[in-house]
Amino acid sequence: MTVAELEKEEFNCNIRRYVDNSPPAESHDVHAHLHGGIPGAEVDALAEYWKSYAGIHEQLFMPVKNGYCEFVPSIASKESLKAFLDASSELKSKHLEFAQSLADWWKENLPALEDLPTKQNVYDLYHAFSKTIADRISKLGILDEFKSRGAFASYWNALFTDLRSVSASGWNADLIPDEEILQSQFPNVLKEMNDNEARRDELDALFKEVNELEEGAWSEEDYDVYPKAELAEVKVQIKSLGGELKEIERAIKNKRQQVKALKHAGESFQSIENEITALTLQADALTARIAEQEKRIARHAEREAELKACKKIIKEIKERKEKLVEEARNKIDSAEARQLILARWERTLYATVEEYLAQYSRALRSSLENLWEKYHQPLHSILKERDAASVELAGYLMELGYE
Repeated sequence: MTVAELEKEEFNCNIRRYVDNSPPAESHDVHAHLHGGIPGAEVDALAEYWKSYAGIHEQLFMPVKNGYCEFVPSIASKESLKAFLDASSELKSKHLEFAQSLADWWKENLPALEDLPTKQNVYDLYHAFSKTIADRISKLGILDEFKSRGAFASYWNALFTDLRSVSASGWNADLIPDEEILQSQFPNVLKEMNDNEARRDELDALFKEVNELEEGAWSEEDYDVYPKAELAEVKVQIKSLGGELKEIERAIKNKRQQVKALKHAGESFQSIENEITALTLQADALTARIAEQEKRIARHAEREAELKACKKIIKEIKERKEKLVEEARNKIDSAEARQLILARWERTLYATVEEYLAQYSRALRSSLENLWEKYHQPLHSILKERDAASVELAGYLMELGYE
């Protein structure tokens, strides 16, 4: 960069004034847009993925003409690309290679981690482990040496506080998260809470769904629960019918007292008995109508009761969870603490690398979906659909007498 160039920019040294780091423009093949097919050059640009997941290129594409290909018939929509990748044995086996390689690495280096309280060499382990794990997994593809070291650095940073604590104080049960304490000592309690939380969330979602439906979209036949407005209407009906029933029952009671008094006086009471019979029939009819309305919302009531029960159980477990965890933590000795902490460190290692692999496979899916969106419907296909629609419209117009 010369002084003259800097002077031209008023000596502003912002890098963006001199370096264009914007991504290159999206390439489009005009021939493919007009006549169909996917440019082989754009498929070949994904060669890194074809190398990493050997075999999927042939499962996805088939040649159609010189320099062009198209997705195989089983890839009938953009959504089917995700289904293909999710089910791909090539992706699964490749990721399994990483898991096996990490398992071997972990087994080889576990003694060094177990000696951490004695040697107190956190930083030495970082440098040694970073190199050995990068050498091992970078040979598998997908993650080169720099990405492998980056993945390990993310992993180590996630554990750094634990590592320093173990180095200074040994294998302390205080480093074990509450959930793991419950899982190791009270698995049934944790399962009960998790099951109830899952059911609570499911029921909450069900109630939320019906209350967010558009007007007219809800029906009793399709849903177990009622929207708030419809439920309120049914409850108002039940309450109103219940009020009528109480009035009739009160009237029946009064008339029976009248019959009792007339009997005692030796006077005729048949007309009142007839009235009681008529009122009893009305009461029975009201009772049946109330039962019918209650039956309508019975499933809703069951779901509400179930949701209430789930929340009650969750609340009770959470209230005694702290005490359970404290009791369990006091029972865990150094050897068991070491086992639980190391098991979590190992799981974290797998999860960290798996996330890098998932990002890679998502990038592949995104690239494939981009090819689909760009080239799945060429111009001649659009024109054909337009002509068919025009013919169909002309037919409708003739039927209506406009032509």
